[in-house]
Amino acid sequence: GKTTLLRCLVGQLKPDGGVIIYGANVDAGYYDQQQEGLHPEKTVMSEVWDDFPRMEPGDVRGVLALFLFTGEDVFQPIGTLSGGERGRVALAKLMLRRDNLLLLDEPTNHLDMDSREVLEHALDDFPGTILTVSHDRYFINRVCGRVLEMSAEGVQEYLGNYDDYVEKKRRAAQEEEEGGQGRT
Repeated sequence: GKTTLLRCLVGQLKPDGGVIIYGANVDAGYYDQQQEGLHPEKTVMSEVWDDFPRMEPGDVRGVLALFLFTGEDVFQPIGTLSGGERGRVALAKLMLRRDNLLLLDEPTNHLDMDSREVLEHALDDFPGTILTVSHDRYFINRVCGRVLEMSAEGVQEYLGNYDDYVEKKRRAAQEEEEGGQGRT
């Protein structure tokens, strides 16, 4: 359901009900955990450069180096890359788009530690809004300032990172339990 929600938000799927309305001047970028938008026959370099043809080759290589593609790595075909490497290519393209809303679907899946650090640093410098779906608690703690809990009753917002969310849920459960014990 989480991927379906994100795909509805970016217009890849139509919601079963309701309407999605963005505010003025919102440019949304989407990180698809399956990297379905990558072309297996293209090289790393051409995958990025074809989407940003006004960039100089050296600038494209510089961006790719930030995402750990150096030297001859940039000439590897996308189809031969590991899941983590494909993820880094997709993230490089996403960061070049300069969107002000990022929708990230399990962005740390398949990433090694170095790649995760690159992602976290890129997101640290991101000035817009990030909506991410992740099971990676460390990542959530590192990059999130709010946690949204969705349930059949609605959406509950918790300020802070994942650890703050867990602590607030624990306290609420404790208060509920203590309140119930005093009743007869």
